[in-house]
Amino acid sequence: MFHDPDNANLYLVTAQLGQDDNLAVQYTQQEHIPAGLDMEDQTNLYSGPFRKVHLAMDGATFDLISKYNRCLMDKVCVTGTVFARFSPEQKMCLIDEMQQRSYSICMCGDGANDCEALRHSNVGIALSKCEASLAAPFTSSVFNITCVPVLLKEGQGALENGMAVFRFTAMYSVIQYVSVLLLIHHESTLGDYQYLLEDLGIVLLFDFALGYTKPSKILSSVRPRGSLMHPFTVYSFIVQTILVVVFILLSMWLVQQQPWYDPFHFIRAEYLAEGEQYISYFETTVNFIHSSFQYIIIAVVFSIGHPHRRPMYTNIPMLVSTALTVGFIVMILFVPPDKIPAMELANIPSNSFKLLMLGLVVCNLLLSLGVEYSYRVIKPLQWLLKLFRCKKGHKNKFKCLIDELNAAGNWPYQVDNSL
Repeated sequence: MFHDPDNANLYLVTAQLGQDDNLAVQYTQQEHIPAGLDMEDQTNLYSGPFRKVHLAMDGATFDLISKYNRCLMDKVCVTGTVFARFSPEQKMCLIDEMQQRSYSICMCGDGANDCEALRHSNVGIALSKCEASLAAPFTSSVFNITCVPVLLKEGQGALENGMAVFRFTAMYSVIQYVSVLLLIHHESTLGDYQYLLEDLGIVLLFDFALGYTKPSKILSSVRPRGSLMHPFTVYSFIVQTILVVVFILLSMWLVQQQPWYDPFHFIRAEYLAEGEQYISYFETTVNFIHSSFQYIIIAVVFSIGHPHRRPMYTNIPMLVSTALTVGFIVMILFVPPDKIPAMELANIPSNSFKLLMLGLVVCNLLLSLGVEYSYRVIKPLQWLLKLFRCKKGHKNKFKCLIDELNAAGNWPYQVDNSL
């Protein structure tokens, strides 16, 4: 509805074609907004006098303006709020005009005369199970427009879920790359079952679980990030990568400072005794344990979806996956390696060091969560990241038109004869 009903100006637009194809457009201001008329200000993101102008017209007026006064069509598309008594061709023409000005159109229809408009719109919702349902990609079981906020929430949630899964998969590659690279530097590597646990037991499990987060119950006015190169996405990826490198290096450095540490020297395979393996050394074990925890940390961090998704605790598959993976990694940390020989782990004799490793994991989790929340809380950080976008102006044409009309002065006039 109107944000300020007392100051919102609703104009009824009529057009008459005169001699020499001169079109006279008249704006009649309505003193009272009709009861039950529910309209949302399309320009609520912008300030200025133009914000309070709403136009209402019928299909015949729209046809005359589109044919004989194209200069006025920009104003009609940006300020038009009520379009009544439109034929199927006029509805389709209106949608095309709006799309040419970078609007994304959601169309609701319940009859055969709405099929073409539903097909041409960005999002078509059929409010019946008859002909309209064949043309629209979505069909509502409730035959009124209350389904629109539901669809918007689902769309926002789905976009955020997709971004979260992609970011998690990208960070998984970074974590494993850093982990293996450091082990190669120490002339070691991960075992086959260690790779299998990370790839299938952890990563694949969270790839499925992350997508089960449901959309928020409240429709947010904040637009979800639609680009992988959004400043926050790039900032998060860089800082999370730094944390991964720092904590893996720190864990491997700490194990080297322990009195029971036995340095590993590479032995070629042909000189190894029967049954001896060069995987089961302290650097490899610590690296594997902490990197496994980092996969879980990144999944938990990327499950934050406010304001477009519900909290993580509402995602049951995510909770179960987190509990299972954390429990299993803690188990293989404290259980003697000879109980699970397939994992090829070194025997860490100190329980205090194992607790220290868990403390590192908690610190890593808190810092990673802080990175995700910092963008939402620290306003100077938001301004700083926006500077890197180098955005010179609006990408959407309708936003440029709004700025132009706000600067144009008093409009509409009582009669507009401009061509």
